[in-house]
Amino acid sequence: MRRTLAELARLLSAPPVAPDVVVTGAAIDSRACRPGDLFVAIRGERTDGHDHLADATAHGAVAALVSREVASPLPQLLVANPVAALQRLAASERARTATRLVGITGSIAKTTTKEFLVALLATTFRTGCTAGSRNSQAGFPAELCSQPEGLEWFVAELGMSHAGELDRLGVIAQPDALLYTVVAPVHLEFFASIDAIAEAKAELIPYLASNGLLVLNAADKRVARLGGRFAGRVVRYGVPGSTDLWLDDYEGRGLLGACFTLRAPGVEIPIEWSLPGLHQASNLVAATACALALGVPADRIAASAATLRPAPRRGEVHRLASGVTVVDDSYNASPVAVTKVLEMLTATPGRRVAVLGEMLELGRGSLALHREVGAAAGRSADVVVAVGGAPAAALADAAVGADVHAVADAAAALELLGTLLRPGDVVLVKGSRGIGLDCVVDALRGGGR
Repeated sequence: MRRTLAELARLLSAPPVAPDVVVTGAAIDSRACRPGDLFVAIRGERTDGHDHLADATAHGAVAALVSREVASPLPQLLVANPVAALQRLAASERARTATRLVGITGSIAKTTTKEFLVALLATTFRTGCTAGSRNSQAGFPAELCSQPEGLEWFVAELGMSHAGELDRLGVIAQPDALLYTVVAPVHLEFFASIDAIAEAKAELIPYLASNGLLVLNAADKRVARLGGRFAGRVVRYGVPGSTDLWLDDYEGRGLLGACFTLRAPGVEIPIEWSLPGLHQASNLVAATACALALGVPADRIAASAATLRPAPRRGEVHRLASGVTVVDDSYNASPVAVTKVLEMLTATPGRRVAVLGEMLELGRGSLALHREVGAAAGRSADVVVAVGGAPAAALADAAVGADVHAVADAAAALELLGTLLRPGDVVLVKGSRGIGLDCVVDALRGGGR
């Protein structure tokens, strides 16, 4: 983006200020502002962006989008709703660029699949993407407004926790391609069923370009059914022999990675890489199906895949000086994702320690889902540390066969691990972000245990 404040004021029907100031990006976190950014001051439950204009200025912001004027030398565009104004700006920016957009959605694996797809597309096209997991009503439009000129493809993670949110993002994104991963029991606190989640995920399809591409995980029945909602080109992946791409000959090597083959009719792509877990290979299948359909030559896939690493806190492996190996999957957790990573732990040599935080936003089925994960943990781990309240206690009770410990919070988990861990241990750390298990990983790494 490159627009003057005069242009933005006209677009957003805001009183004009500092008309010659040029804005080159947008940020919703004052600490993340870069030189040239428009800081969007959002009033949240815990903090109000209007209180952080000085910090935004210090980080390079040249203007702010506000709903009330603040005593600050920073030029301010006054609007009724900064988030709605940001979305309007992003929609305008999307309409004026020739960049094509791939949207990625699903209950799990969005961020990792996005990172894989970006790497594959970058072998052939000038490619940009949303940073981290900025996929929300404010995060996605801010990312879209911050892209450099001249991109050929922009890969956007699109998330939701309530019905209607993807509809609003679809208005902005107007995708040229859509990739669906998996529909799983995530955010059940806000939905009556998994089918309702699938329906909410489908809100993006009406905004897909008529000559665009829909990429579906045929191994997920709810995702597979979405193909009937689009009259254009549909690519399916995940089912051996009956889809456009699938995984074959998988040979896991625990935390040392894996080798496998990506197969399509008439195509065979052997892969050797350092990422652990069948779930990561499945994410590559999704990204590759999309990349091939968008024009990446098949002979570029293997070399690019060999360079891939997990996204931060999504399966990063840290080998400590003490001989303990920590698998940091602490970014977030859902029942399906935890079960998959426990399968990875099962194939890893050494004493297996699973530090599992409570999974939030699961609604009335929370206790039952935690028991299911606990049973899987009991089969996969030698030691289970459950972290959180009543749902974590339910997980611990179901972890039959393991040495089980239940603690109230991340600090207690760290203290316990100080007495439990020994050289040769493999420690999996996974839980919902609200439980804060990333602090456990950081402390273990900092202490060199």
